[in-house]
Amino acid sequence: MQLVGTPLSHFTRKVRIVCAELGIEVELVRPPGVLVAGTAAYGDNPLRRVPTLIDGELHLFESDHIVRYLVARHDPSDRLGVTSVDADALNRLAAINGVMANEVTLILSKRAGGVNMDAPYFTKLLGSIASTLDWLDARTQVEAPAFNYRDIALVCMWQHLVHYGLLPLEDYTRVAARVALFADRPSVLSTTPERSLADAKAAGWSPG
Repeated sequence: MQLVGTPLSHFTRKVRIVCAELGIEVELVRPPGVLVAGTAAYGDNPLRRVPTLIDGELHLFESDHIVRYLVARHDPSDRLGVTSVDADALNRLAAINGVMANEVTLILSKRAGGVNMDAPYFTKLLGSIASTLDWLDARTQVEAPAFNYRDIALVCMWQHLVHYGLLPLEDYTRVAARVALFADRPSVLSTTPERSLADAKAAGWSPG
C-alpha cells in the first residue's frame, strides 16, 4: 500500500500515526509540491488534496475514510475507537478537522501572495480556529484514559498549529497538556512536522 501525502500535512499524519500504532505497513509517497497542478501527483485524487491511499487498484480519499478502511481490514477490534459513533467523539473529530482545514486555507492563501489576509473571510477563519480551540479546551479531560483516534487528531492539529504559529496558543492549556501526554510515543515522535520535513528534505523533496 502507498499513502500519498506531503510532509507537513496533518491530515496525512493522522493516517501515518494510525498505521504506526497498528503495525500497518504503508509506503509514504510525497507529491513533488503542495501547489502542483493535475491529479496524478495526488494519487489521482480529483480534489488535488492529500492524503490518498493506494491499495492495488483502489484509490481512497480523505483521512478519516482511509483510517476506517484500514481499521476494517487490519484491526477489526478497533483498538483506537476509529469507528465510534458516540456524539461527543464525532463532534470532537469534526471540530478538530475544521480547525485543520481552516488552517490549511490560511497557510496556502498566505503562500499564494497578493491576498489581503485582513479581509473578513480570513479573519472569520482565524476566529473560527480560536473559538473551536476554546470549545475543545473546555471539553478536554487531560487525564482521560487510553489513546484513541480523537487524541491522534488532536496531536496532529495542535503540533501543526505550533509549527506554523498562526495565532497565540497559550490560553489552551488543557489541550496542550493532553497532547504532551503522548508527545513521546514513537508514532508521534516519528511524524512530527519537524521530523517529517527533515526526512523529506533528506530524501530530496522540496515543497515546489
